[in-house]
Amino acid sequence: MATLKIKNLEKKFKQTEVLKGINLNVEEGDFLVLLGPSGCGKSTLLNTIAGLEESNEGEILIDNNIVNDMDPSERDIAFVFQSYALYPAMSVKENIIT
Repeated sequence: MATLKIKNLEKKFKQTEVLKGINLNVEEGDFLVLLGPSGCGKSTLLNTIAGLEESNEGEILIDNNIVNDMDPSERDIAFVFQSYALYPAMSVKENIIT
């Protein structure tokens, strides 16, 4: 398990602000749900935490280490996409390790 801290995170796509001053603390053992309508930034936030998108401002800390400039493979985190259509014949474990 790990801790996650987000400090004043911002993400823009050209002139469109998607994430604006996001602050978040998730302690070890906490359970977090992101809920909102399509287009509100949920996936962008997850992609930014995972390193699949770069933030424009702010810090992402995993276990108190700033990971903004780390490659996704160095962050020691993973998530499974909501759409199972990527590899429908595989288990969750197989989708993660593939």
